[in-house]
Amino acid sequence: MVEKRPKEPYNIELINTLYENVPAFTDIFDEETWYIFCGCFVATTFLVVFLVSRYVTIKPVDW
Repeated sequence: MVEKRPKEPYNIELINTLYENVPAFTDIFDEETWYIFCGCFVATTFLVVFLVSRYVTIKPVDW
């Protein structure tokens, strides 16, 4: 006869399901790909900040 586990609360079941289905950090990145990702992220951040600073202006409000 198979022994049944007691039913866990829904939030614990959800966390366990996500934990089983989401890949671990080490499954996605090794050392080289992590550094490449960080470099691309920093370069993209600088590019976005530069573009936003050129084209978005804040005008003072007249009271």
